[in-house]
Formats: sequence, structure tokens, C-alpha cells
Amino acid sequence: MKAVQKERAFFRKFGKEGYTFLTVKGKRPNIIQKVTSDFIYITTEKSKRPNRIPRASLRRAIAFLFYRRVTTLKALIKINSFSSALAGLIKTIMVDICKVSETKTGGVRLSMRGLRYIFSGVSKSKDDVRIVKQNGGTFILLNFVNLRSDLTDSWKLNLQQLGFDYKCVILDPGAKTIVEAAQKGKFIKPIDLESYAEFCIRHSDSIYQFLTLDIIGDPETTRRNTLYLERVVGRKPVPIFHVQSSLDVLEEMVEEDHDVIAIGGSVLVSRRKRAEVFAEIFRRFGDRANFHALGLGTTRLLMQYPWFSADASSWLNGRIFRTLTSLVGDVKAPTGMTSEEALGFNVRTLAALEDRYKDIQMNFDLLPPTFGTALR
Repeated sequence: MKAVQKERAFFRKFGKEGYTFLTVKGKRPNIIQKVTSDFIYITTEKSKRPNRIPRASLRRAIAFLFYRRVTTLKALIKINSFSSALAGLIKTIMVDICKVSETKTGGVRLSMRGLRYIFSGVSKSKDDVRIVKQNGGTFILLNFVNLRSDLTDSWKLNLQQLGFDYKCVILDPGAKTIVEAAQKGKFIKPIDLESYAEFCIRHSDSIYQFLTLDIIGDPETTRRNTLYLERVVGRKPVPIFHVQSSLDVLEEMVEEDHDVIAIGGSVLVSRRKRAEVFAEIFRRFGDRANFHALGLGTTRLLMQYPWFSADASSWLNGRIFRTLTSLVGDVKAPTGMTSEEALGFNVRTLAALEDRYKDIQMNFDLLPPTFGTALR
């Protein structure tokens, strides 16, 4: 639906005969000769007759970008044979809500602005997943440690019954769960890397992305795990950089041209330290990479930096603490609002961040001190 709306809006305003746009790298002009209900006819400086691009292919490519939120020219080649013209047209249509960057190998990456929020804390509750779905949430984070004992794969059946009929799962191996259990004196069986890889392969029809098996304070082992998973599963896991590590480690990850890099370990440091590290990360690498805020439930820190995506279970505070999530922090739910209504409010607020392409970062110092009270 978003793809159709975006494509139609462009052709109503700009897509007329003689309109010129450049290829993705901005070197070769393409000229629109004619637009029909089914095709766009485009010529280049060298072409003797127009190349014909089906509008259905264009919409499919734009929909792919809305779904993935990041893509390269190489990926677009698979959608239409006239990839250069198609990619240039997509860049022209989407440039107001995308950032364009060049990969180390000379490719071009298109990344959507806005923030995709992934709802975590739902591994054991079908009802919570239902609330996410009914209120516009599109992606959920599940924990391998919690799922590996589900021999009947009921978690997947639940997703299908609730209408998640696409790859909607971001899979976390669950290393943090094991650490937290150990701190409470509980023992949880360690994660077997081979079993995790096998699970990712077996459920590839539901898994949109999977995180690497990370070891906080041990970037070398984390890197070996990442390379193993890429080789065995057949696609790259999302690598994880821990804020406790040197930024030189992150520099190496950025040079590897990942679509997105997760920033983890922040819950183990002070809020001030988190803010300092995040500021330095985006100062040095913000134009070169997309970053995922791993388990970052602080709305203030989400709004303060241009994250590509984020996950957290803090939306569940609508039930636990009866708090509502707003763009300026949490406020108390009004009297009479049920827990489910509070959860639904939080889901809608966070899910809407994906379409907030401009001004998502806010200067909280400019807001009046009574703003939070006014939200009640």
C-alpha cells in the first residue's frame, strides 16, 4: 500500500514526458518519454528506443525497500532487468525519505529514514503478540533460549494464526537471558552455536533477521561466531558491537558493509556513558552505516540519535507500571484506561516511528517542563 501511494504521488507531480532523472550514482541521465497505467518508457543518451519498465515491477521494488528498509543496487537487479534505470527511478522517488550511501565495494545502498521498532518480551505470551499485531506492530523479537524447548513449534503456529504471514521475527540467541539468570542464582543451559544455526535454517520462513551469538567483552569470539553463522546459515547475521569495546572494533564492522549493526551492552553502563558512546558512534559512522539499538527502552535516547531500528520490552510498562510511552518520555496512564489499552497505545506510538521520516530527533531542552503533564 505504501509503495502504491508513493509511486502514484510521484507520477502525479513529476512523472511527465521529458522529466529527467539520474542513475543512482548520479552520472547518466534517464528521460521519461511516456507513462501509462502499466509501463514507464525511459530513454538514455545512447538508447535508440525507450526501455519499458513495468509499473508493477517498480511498485514491487519500492515495496521491497519499505519492507527491508535497506537495499542495494545489486538486490534491485533481481527485480527488473533494467536495474540501472529502475534503481535511479527508485532513488528519485524515495530520496526525500531515504539516505544514499556508497559501500566499500562501490555499490550504492538506499536506507530508509525513520525508526523501525521491534517489540520484544513476547516469547511466552500469545496475547501480547496479538496486541502488537492489532495495534500496528509489524516485527517482533523472539528469544532462542525460550523457543528451543518448544518441540511442537507452537510459537510459529501462534504467529500464523494472528496474521503474521511473512518473515516477521528478529531472533535473539538469548545470551543476555542466561547472564541475568546466573545473576539470580539460576542455571540455564548454555547456547549451542550449532543448534542455534540449525534453528535459523529450519525456521527461515519466519525469521526476518537473526542476531549473532555475542559474548560481551570478547569481540574476537563474537566475530568468530558471526563468521560461522554466515557460513552455515547461508546469510549474514546482524553483528553486535558492545559499548564496552573499543570503537576500533566498530570501525572494522562498518568496513565490512553490513546492512545494519546492532549496538548492545548499553544496559550495563550508566545513562551518561551510553549517551557519550552513542554520540561518538553517530559522529564517526552515522553517514556510513545503519545502527540498531539493542534492548534500548529509554525513549529519550531513541529520539536523540538517528537509529535505523531498535528493540525493547519497555512497551510492556503499560501493564507493569501503567505508563504510556510518548516522544518525550513516559507518562502515567489516565484513570480508567485498561492495561490492554495502555499496551495498545504504546505499540501505536512506537510503531508510528517507522513513518516519521523527518524531525524524529528532538532537543528535549527546548520542551517546557510541564509538557509531560499536559500529555495526561
